[in-house]
Amino acid sequence: MKRFAYSALAATLIGAAALMPAAASAGETEDVTTIHAIWDTYAAARVAGDAETWLALWDTESLKMSPGRPAEDHATMAARVRERFAPGERESMTIAPHETVVTGDWAYSRGTFTVTVLRDGQEVGFEGKFMTILKRQSDGSWRIYRDFANRNE
Repeated sequence: MKRFAYSALAATLIGAAALMPAAASAGETEDVTTIHAIWDTYAAARVAGDAETWLALWDTESLKMSPGRPAEDHATMAARVRERFAPGERESMTIAPHETVVTGDWAYSRGTFTVTVLRDGQEVGFEGKFMTILKRQSDGSWRIYRDFANRNE
């Protein structure tokens, strides 16, 4: 009877282990860390009004899809980014990734953000959420490939 109980327990544990997600490899962990650093750079560039640094985070085939606006490809963003990045416009920005999954040369990152902007001398804050697909570049770096974001209203 004990042998049956031990065999049943062993089979249960092996079955449960097969259903559990595999532990992230060292490379995947490094990729996730790198992607999270992109969000820090993104927020810092927005607050500083640094259009060039922000634009460099995007793949040349990227699309940014924001609510109430047409999708913008990289060329459209590049043509308009300087006029939309006035230094001092954003007082603060924080991006908090809640989930980042890497699969080969593709990844997605999902999370929330908070922004405080200065409008007519008044600080106005808002929060939102995002889902972003990232693409590994030929040099091994990651760039934003598709970005979807909206505010919590």
